Amino acid sequence: MTQPSPYFIRRTSRLEEPVRGAGFGPGGFDEEEGRIDLLGYWHVIRKRLALVIGVVFAAVVLSTIYAFMQTPMYTAAATILLRPGTPQVMDEKDAQQGEEEEYDLDYNDNFQKTQYEILRSRSLAAYVIRAENLEQNKSFIGPKPQPGLISSALSSVSHWLNHTSGRKPPPPAADSATTHNGVPGGLINAYLGGLRITPVTDTDLVSIGYVSTDRNLAAKLANAHAHGYIRLGIELRSQSNEEAENFLKERLGELKDSLEKSEVALNDYRRAKGIIPGLMSLDGKETVVLDRVSELSKDLTTAQVDRIGIEAQVQLINSRKYDALPAVTNDAGVQVVQTQLTSLEADYASMAKKFKPDYPPMLQLEAKRQELQRRLAAETSQVISGIQASYQAATDKETKLQAEMDKERQRALGLNDAAVEYAILQREVDTNRELYESVLQRMKGIALAAESQTSNIIIVDPAETPGGPSSPKKFSMIVRNSALALVAVIGLVFGLEYLDTTLKTPEQVERYMHVPNIGAIPSFANLRLKAKGTTLLPEDNGIKKIGYGRELLGVANPYSLVGEAYRTFRTALMLSRAGAPPKTSLFTSAHSADGKTVSATNTAAMFAQTGARVLLIDADLRKPRCHRVLALENSSGLTEVLTGTCEVQDVIRTTVVDGLSFMSAGSLPPNPTELLGSERMSQVLDLIAHEHDVVIIDSPPVMPVSDALLLATFVDGVVLVVNSQKTSKHHVKMAYAKLEYSRAKIFGVLLNEIDVKHPGYGHYSHYYNHYTRSDPDFETPVQDPDGPDNA
Repeated sequence: MTQPSPYFIRRTSRLEEPVRGAGFGPGGFDEEEGRIDLLGYWHVIRKRLALVIGVVFAAVVLSTIYAFMQTPMYTAAATILLRPGTPQVMDEKDAQQGEEEEYDLDYNDNFQKTQYEILRSRSLAAYVIRAENLEQNKSFIGPKPQPGLISSALSSVSHWLNHTSGRKPPPPAADSATTHNGVPGGLINAYLGGLRITPVTDTDLVSIGYVSTDRNLAAKLANAHAHGYIRLGIELRSQSNEEAENFLKERLGELKDSLEKSEVALNDYRRAKGIIPGLMSLDGKETVVLDRVSELSKDLTTAQVDRIGIEAQVQLINSRKYDALPAVTNDAGVQVVQTQLTSLEADYASMAKKFKPDYPPMLQLEAKRQELQRRLAAETSQVISGIQASYQAATDKETKLQAEMDKERQRALGLNDAAVEYAILQREVDTNRELYESVLQRMKGIALAAESQTSNIIIVDPAETPGGPSSPKKFSMIVRNSALALVAVIGLVFGLEYLDTTLKTPEQVERYMHVPNIGAIPSFANLRLKAKGTTLLPEDNGIKKIGYGRELLGVANPYSLVGEAYRTFRTALMLSRAGAPPKTSLFTSAHSADGKTVSATNTAAMFAQTGARVLLIDADLRKPRCHRVLALENSSGLTEVLTGTCEVQDVIRTTVVDGLSFMSAGSLPPNPTELLGSERMSQVLDLIAHEHDVVIIDSPPVMPVSDALLLATFVDGVVLVVNSQKTSKHHVKMAYAKLEYSRAKIFGVLLNEIDVKHPGYGHYSHYYNHYTRSDPDFETPVQDPDGPDNA
């Protein structure tokens, strides 16, 4: 009797949950998923590193060529101090007051911006050109440019570089035909093209720079622009002062007439109302009347408070709640009578327990009680009458005070009306007098300022001849353009990566699917193994000659790169369920040609190498392919067993792999779904599971047909094979959802055809290099003319 293999697997309930792979959090999440994966970003870039290096290298070369083709430019700069306001020529006190008024105004920012625009204005440029006679300066005019293809191209490149460097281009050439103050527009455009106005941050300083091919001309024009700005400001200020003085003269006469008329009107009102200045305040209120109104207001408030307090007691009286009145409960007479009445009632109640009401002593007590009740009512009525009298008195007092208050208020309003009109006339006189004196003082100040030729602009540092060129800055230009090219190509790389919808690495599988990735099989489409022990199919069966050495790479060379990958997957599959390894495993995929057949076959071969009794079943009754991988004929198989034509033992065949048996698909039935989902299929699997240690089933893909969904209910678990080169994430997720809907136990994902040279597989690259150097059974990878092998 055959001894059981150490890898004998007991049949477990299909309700048992598979154990998630090590290193995963709940639900298959990576516990470090929330962190930024910098290594992953580097892998994306490294994947297309050649493109990145090529683009950056091209940018460096082109930038270098352009930088060395540029004409050296020299920049000289003069620094001036801008202060708001005009220079003061008055005495020290007036000057200090004027300076404080200027800085109290909130227009300093607008003043600075205005001066910047004046410094860049065409009027100032024309002024400097005329003053320096630049129309005749050959260094400034320079040679006329010759039109041509090269010059046009360089002009376009120069425009782009100016835009990226932030340099302001000169005004458009459309103005070159016009003139400004007698200076041609083209000359002004050329001048403004070399001008650089730069404010010094957080100061009132402004740098006036000029860029030219002539270093001496650059310094000359920078100083000329500063001096021209000062001279132009003085001329404009003198012109504006003259216009202001003429305007103030006219305004002064008008203010003088207004002042005289307002003084006459004030004097006439005094006589008409009998107002003596000094006896009435200008705010329209008289002190004695106000004091009287204030006192009456206080008395009225006190009376209202008293009346409200008594009114609360009157309301209790009207409600006949006499016991709640403090005056009643606190009255001495009421308290004496109430005490006597309480004592008498106690005696009466005591005797009533022993005697009848007609007993003479009882009658005497009743008479006394009635007398005391009459006395209590009389005392209470007397107190209530007092309260009512007090309430009437308080009400009368409040009414009288209110009437007196109204009289005093009317009297005060009458006095206020006269005082208000008087105050209005007085303020009009004061306002006209202040305006007149202010305009007069201002006109005197303008007259003094017009006689002086001072400016509030100070040249802090004059421009000096530059010692070296300021542009082109070859190194910074090359670095800047290279950095821009690097950023652009990295954006392109990540865009291409975003458009790639396949799952390339196990980390992507776990992060996107939330299930463990239990295996990663390198692509061996480009690996060619030396044919040793290759078994070929007969040529007359119409099947292409295939040796197991190509697709059963783990058997041909078990310690190769692919063999190690399948061995790792075998171990993960054995540990994928709690309690015991799975016995029946179903291999499926989202679409055809994802590698499920080759993966199932190699996995079965790897289990056979452990000494286990392994059976590989080709359950793809539509497009069977396992027999091709094993180089066997597709004779009687699963179809014949399910239809009852053959028994299970009759269709199980041995293979070239020790310990591996094989059940082919058999004939192609017209109803594969009904056969695979039948009770007969479940019985066959139960029978096979008792006779073998490991059963590997290759099934059709999930998306096109439902065969795999039916088979998934009969096995311990399902392995979803994903092709990393062409299976999209969306289709993988749909296939996974279908399997979950059918209540299949999914062990995990087997990532197939991974690129060992992908940056995410550095360890595979290491193994790959090691085995290709040391293993004589491997040759240099070449393209197999038959196409991909693990499909």
